[in-house]
Amino acid sequence: MAKFSVGRDDDDSGEGPSSPIRKKQRRDEAQQKEDDGEEEEEGRRVSHGKGADRDGEDGISMTLTDPDVLDCIICLEPLIPPVFQCDNGHIACSTCCTKIANKCPSCSWPIGYSRCLAIEKVVESIKLSCQNAQYGCKERVSYAQKLNHEETCIYAPCACPLLDCTFFGSFEQLSRHFTCKHWASARRFRYNCPFPISIDKSEQFLVFQEEEDGLLFLLNNHIEIIGNSISVTCIGTSSSKGGFFYDLISRRGSSSLKLQSYTKFAKGQVEGSSMDFLLIPTDFNGCYGQLKLEVCIWSSREFE
Repeated sequence: MAKFSVGRDDDDSGEGPSSPIRKKQRRDEAQQKEDDGEEEEEGRRVSHGKGADRDGEDGISMTLTDPDVLDCIICLEPLIPPVFQCDNGHIACSTCCTKIANKCPSCSWPIGYSRCLAIEKVVESIKLSCQNAQYGCKERVSYAQKLNHEETCIYAPCACPLLDCTFFGSFEQLSRHFTCKHWASARRFRYNCPFPISIDKSEQFLVFQEEEDGLLFLLNNHIEIIGNSISVTCIGTSSSKGGFFYDLISRRGSSSLKLQSYTKFAKGQVEGSSMDFLLIPTDFNGCYGQLKLEVCIWSSREFE
């Protein structure tokens, strides 16, 4: 069961909970707590009311000691309106009602026909800070949209690809970190300009850094039974940049192998082969122990 602790306990002043003076005091105290950056030690802190810090309007500070009450009991994901309830008060999201053939898993009564408007209002009014706040995200999103936001948040932490470095930060922070700490460990390039590279056949990856925006890319090299599979990924999230096309070419005399593909996004090193890769058979380009390639990464702006 969810328990809400609102602001502070009532005192003995004789003013009821609906008193305008008491409401103003609670609003002032809640605003002061937000200004001081205080956080509750237990439960999950949420904002409920007219609005939150974003618009400068007042809200009520609460502690939700059982946050699971805001999740669907079937799929265990955050409840997203419309939310339905059976006659015994058990609730579920609309998608799950269909999946269980409108039969409540808790009591077997019909479910999916009566909306639970009260819980819908609660879910829609709760605003939470993004889990990437420490990396720079200032967004406050509804509880129902929190997971969707964090999947595409441009401040989601990315790991430095170098094996002996433990840095985590947003893609912009990582770009600055790599420039300052690992300048000699990356090959600089420019969008839309082909450039040659050499990589040991046993080397896992090479790091590329774009000269203007500092974005990091990885040339991934995986050893296969018949050769090497090569692909390119971008370190970041899909919403941090629009995405990039790239070309990989391996030549041997008048013969050539070429891949044109679209960069996947990763938050660090890539494990396993990509869905799209250039397979270079053993000894194709005749360089013992080395792979020689031509790479071109195209800015997404070229295709807008």
